[in-house]
Amino acid sequence: MRKFAYFVALSLVAHVLIIYGVPFEMLRRAAAPPPLEARLQPAELPPPLRPRPRPARRPAAAPVVTAPQVAAAPVFDPAPQSTPEPAAMEAPAAAPPAVEDSKPDPEPAPPPARRLPRKGEITYALYLGGDQFNVGRTQQAWEIHDDSYRLSSVSETTGLAALFVRQRLAYESRGRLTAGGLRPEHFTTQRVRSGKSENAAAAFDWDAMTAMIDNPPRSVALPAGAQDMVSFMYQLGLTPLAPGRIELPITNGWKLEHYELEVGAEEFLQTPFGALRAVPVKQVRRPGQESIELWLAPAYRWLPVRIRFFDRRGEPSGEQLVSEIRVSDD
Repeated sequence: MRKFAYFVALSLVAHVLIIYGVPFEMLRRAAAPPPLEARLQPAELPPPLRPRPRPARRPAAAPVVTAPQVAAAPVFDPAPQSTPEPAAMEAPAAAPPAVEDSKPDPEPAPPPARRLPRKGEITYALYLGGDQFNVGRTQQAWEIHDDSYRLSSVSETTGLAALFVRQRLAYESRGRLTAGGLRPEHFTTQRVRSGKSENAAAAFDWDAMTAMIDNPPRSVALPAGAQDMVSFMYQLGLTPLAPGRIELPITNGWKLEHYELEVGAEEFLQTPFGALRAVPVKQVRRPGQESIELWLAPAYRWLPVRIRFFDRRGEPSGEQLVSEIRVSDD
């Protein structure tokens, strides 16, 4: 009976547990460790974590590396510039036209700077010897009509100096104005010293390429580009000058000879006209021969602003310093 009662009690307890679900909860709790172990095992497995290196590879391969390279390409490598930068890269390609445009500059530059005004007059203070004592004046004048020109230069003592030493030196040059500058056709010289007059002249025949020297009369070969004693001063201003030596055939009416001229660097001059910058052109002196030096002012149409004369011994015999310039293109 005790055993029966024990089994009955156990049966009642089991039914109660079944009715209220207690046994199953207990069984689940008792059996919980195995499922928990099963759940923990998947959580501890690394396979789910393996895909994570893959996203790490993606930013390293495509988005992170390529984007900075594309942004930096226009700065460091002009070649990749295909779509956004062709215009910017074509701008330097447009530079060659600018270089080509600069090539003709040296050709048109000389004419404006080397054009002689249609008419003008320059007045100089005249000094004799090496002393800076004003004894007179020189006036040079020119006039251009169509393609012909006339140049004159008259130097004479004035004032008290004229009472003691009367001197007068006059040059006149007439000719054509060509694409190459002045081409003299007739030149005269008149020199008055202490009441004595000396005259000379030269006639240019450019077709026959000969010149007739008047004192004494004779015919000489006429070199290309030949000038006279007054025209050469202005012809130098019509041609581009660079430091160095040039040779120019020049006649004074008595003879025609080749002048070797030395072109120097620009200098600073003090004149009665004011402070000027001028380019010196000096004849290379030959023993026993007279010589001449002159300075041309770029700011004043390359006109002669200083002229010096030397005698046969190489001593200064006279000097002209500009005191006034008048020009007109009318």
